Amino acid sequence: MRRILLASHGDLAVGIHDTLKMIVGDIPHVYTLTLARDDKQAMADKARELFSTFLPDDEIVVLTDMLGSSVNNDMVSLLPEYPRMQLLSGMNMPLVLSLATFDESLLSTEDISELIDLAKDGVTHCNPLVFGDLDDGEDDNL
Repeated sequence: MRRILLASHGDLAVGIHDTLKMIVGDIPHVYTLTLARDDKQAMADKARELFSTFLPDDEIVVLTDMLGSSVNNDMVSLLPEYPRMQLLSGMNMPLVLSLATFDESLLSTEDISELIDLAKDGVTHCNPLVFGDLDDGEDDNL
């Protein structure tokens, strides 16, 4: 079975999980771990506790909020211990939705690349779509 872990600073993972449930209903194989400002327990230790409840042949997909962050770095440290774990950073709603509804076959590197491309396509500047090209020479970095 595929197990999906959403891991983030603050409650980002909880919010994405809540939105996922709103869209597709409860998916029992999606979990969240969060790092609060005053947390004393490392995310890697929290993840190990959760992973100990999984079956040895379960596929684990971990999504973190940001590459190079403490949450992501803790998950990177787990990769040698969990050879069936895939780690993705830059979690967003399209990526989580795609993974949660992806068929049960093992995810290949190609599958993951396609899902990431779809998630990137979900990041769009909508103003030009509505108003056309607004390039008036003004600074676009507002």
